[in-house]
Amino acid sequence: MTAPAVQWTGRPTPAEVRAVAAATPPARPRARGGWWALLPALAATALAWWGLESRDLWNDELVTWHATSLSAGQFRMMIGNIDLVHAFYYLIISTVTAVAGDSVTVLRLPSVLAIGASAGLIGLIGRRLFDTPVGVLAGLLFALLPAVSRYAQEARSYALVTLAAVAATWLFLRAVERPTRGRWWAYGVLLVMVGWLHFVALLVVAAHLLYLWRAVPGEEPRWRWSATVGIAGLFVLPLLLLGSRQSGQISWVKNDGDAVLRFLENLTGTTAALAVAGLLAVLAVAVAGAPRRPAVLMLVVWALLPPLVGYLTFAWLHLFLARYFLFTVPAWTLLAAFGVCQSLRLLTRDRLPAVWLVGALLLPALAWQTLPAQEKVRSNEADGQPHYLDAVRYLGQQVKPGDGVAFNDGFGGSSDVARKAVNYGLRDQLQPRDVFVAVPARETGWLTARECKVPTVCLGDTKRLWLVETGHLNDPLAGMPPAREGLLRQKFLIKHVERFDRVRVVLLERKPA
Repeated sequence: MTAPAVQWTGRPTPAEVRAVAAATPPARPRARGGWWALLPALAATALAWWGLESRDLWNDELVTWHATSLSAGQFRMMIGNIDLVHAFYYLIISTVTAVAGDSVTVLRLPSVLAIGASAGLIGLIGRRLFDTPVGVLAGLLFALLPAVSRYAQEARSYALVTLAAVAATWLFLRAVERPTRGRWWAYGVLLVMVGWLHFVALLVVAAHLLYLWRAVPGEEPRWRWSATVGIAGLFVLPLLLLGSRQSGQISWVKNDGDAVLRFLENLTGTTAALAVAGLLAVLAVAVAGAPRRPAVLMLVVWALLPPLVGYLTFAWLHLFLARYFLFTVPAWTLLAAFGVCQSLRLLTRDRLPAVWLVGALLLPALAWQTLPAQEKVRSNEADGQPHYLDAVRYLGQQVKPGDGVAFNDGFGGSSDVARKAVNYGLRDQLQPRDVFVAVPARETGWLTARECKVPTVCLGDTKRLWLVETGHLNDPLAGMPPAREGLLRQKFLIKHVERFDRVRVVLLERKPA
């Protein structure tokens, strides 16, 4: 007997389609177009290097350095109490500083490289979703935003979170275009890194799900995506549960009307840029045809859902702060770039040179408009923090063996920011004894030192005392805790006052017996 003949229906099976796609190399023009992504990557990196050390390390960056200076036991004790959500980032920076040192440049270098890589990947995402002009324009828009420069020059996790979210999106698009086990595994690993760097950025998977549902046919890709996200979630869930218990450390964050306006401005660094990006994003939604609509909707969800969730869950998580949502800025720039390019194509009847020409005019205009904001984010005005660098440099030149140091913020506080600034600035020099500290921060398991309860005992027989003062009163001793202020007035004389930007260094010498 012969086997029954198989009737050819004229349509290949899904398995045959995937086999042909896997065996077919990408077209050469598409491969060549990917090199254009180097343009935004180089532009973003160059802007990040511009004035990299112009601004002092501010409070949060000093916390990063503090975490990298702890022993393994001290680090475990700290993250058990506070900053667990940043633990993975601290481990990355600790590895970098162990190899290259802990200068300002080294501390900020991972953020510089992360923003450069993010701009390049935005170019690749735009090219994959739309075309090369959209990708290049989106990457360059991203590079030119002042907020991007700000966090490219900051020793905190926000630039790395952005890179992880952008890289995960790029790998997701590659996996659904040509599904292989390696691509899905790479996507899953990136999702774990996103969650470990900052779990709020995992909201980007909602955008991925929408694109999968609207643009990718068949059940198998959805099952693979679900399995990948589920496995990644198992690695992130413990950190999410434990980290949520520490949400009280950011209870100072607000979500009132004023905070909403500040959020919108801080997201890009300039209100005008945000307004233009918003208008262009609306335009992108309006002009998107049916083939591009799933991509546009994915970007809309990526841009809007995370801050909306942050606002709605504010009572529990206190996450409504612009820098936590820097990872949504790439979606805004992709929408804006698509709105520009698509509108020009409709107006010029798809003349590609016109798109490049207007892009060449738009980018210099944006650069000129954001220049004042770019200069501001490279100054201490960006943080409103005193200029400790010059003060600490002066202190390091004047201090002698046996000297002590004390701090006064003018409000009776512990002045831990000034304390960390002095510890960092004098880390390789002779450090005066912190006379009013009973237990330093590295041994408390928190980010603050334990203050001395009996000032007379802690002061001892110190003959010379340097006071780092950041109050706003003429009297440098005013505003200290009463017992401490009274002791210094009784025992010491003010010998010299050196003034810097919003900080004074005061030399006190003990009165003759």
